[in-house]
Amino acid sequence: MKKFILSIMMATALTACGEKAEAPKENGKPVVKIGATLPLTGNLSDAGSSAKEAILMAFEKWKQKDTKYDYQLFIEDDASVPQKAILNTQNFINVKEVEAVLSMYGIVDRPVDEIANKSEIISLSCSYGKLDVLPYSLNLCVQNKEVADVLIPKLKKENIKKVALIMTNTIVSRVVGDYFAERLPKEGFEVVAYEKYNMDIRDMRVSIMALEEKNPDYYITFATSPITDIFVKQLKETVGKNNITSLGSFPEIAPNLLHLVEGLWTVDTTAGTEEFEKEFIQKNNKRLKACTANSYDNLDILVWAFENTAVKEGEKLPKNLDVINTIKEIKNWNGVSGKISFENGIASPKAKIKMYQNGRFVEIYE
Repeated sequence: MKKFILSIMMATALTACGEKAEAPKENGKPVVKIGATLPLTGNLSDAGSSAKEAILMAFEKWKQKDTKYDYQLFIEDDASVPQKAILNTQNFINVKEVEAVLSMYGIVDRPVDEIANKSEIISLSCSYGKLDVLPYSLNLCVQNKEVADVLIPKLKKENIKKVALIMTNTIVSRVVGDYFAERLPKEGFEVVAYEKYNMDIRDMRVSIMALEEKNPDYYITFATSPITDIFVKQLKETVGKNNITSLGSFPEIAPNLLHLVEGLWTVDTTAGTEEFEKEFIQKNNKRLKACTANSYDNLDILVWAFENTAVKEGEKLPKNLDVINTIKEIKNWNGVSGKISFENGIASPKAKIKMYQNGRFVEIYE
């Protein structure tokens, strides 16, 4: 497992496994340690790598400031495997003695939250479909309501009446699927199918033929890679159709398969301002993925909150719960993921409708 250790007091990052961080300079400043567990390998490595680069961009911004505290950042790979994320979090807390842990995606962030909260450690995540958080947890991600706000008008404009929901059999996907299975009929749509695929399925042709008998006007998918990739490809191969959209899954499709969604629209849950997208691509030569901008904002907001939370008498650092409360009071923060306001520990930037054209996702202004 590759380990990344960074510090505002350090000029460069250390990347060798097992290497220890350089000792903080004797400047009298207390040190705030932060851990980030990200999918740097596996099916979601592109998203994890982009999130890492975004976190480093935010970290570098604060490195240039005269802060009250010094900051150290530890980044570990979890490959989107819960057990690895658990081990990373335990190591962050018990060995590195961090004050906060950053994570992404519902596959791993729930157990991270649980472990962090038991130790009264701040846990910041980017997770779609997560509307309840624990006392020491925060979540910054587009949620179902914001997706519905743009999806439903688009479906009506396209005169789509009957839909089939395509999900993975995971907690986060079921939370999203259950919401739209209940919401869409209330808005006048018929949900003719609600299919939940196990993550290890690779041949959907028989399933697609059965779904086609229900004659959906459109398929709506929210499925972790590679499920969306496979479904889009095999839908085209099996019945020659591409009547499909996604609730944020299209931007996560493997680059060599993106041509399959050329000219198709999707709800965009990536949440990144145009200015940030341009800066990120120019700096990292990577496209924005889900949770890229959100991960930047999570680190940025966390450091800001430590810098702006009062320290109790006799203490060197603000109490973690006080830092959490400072963040929960944020309203209309100008983040790189959009306007951010926390309510009950959840911040949900607006979703957008985008279309994949000529190698990039372009916003559609309805």
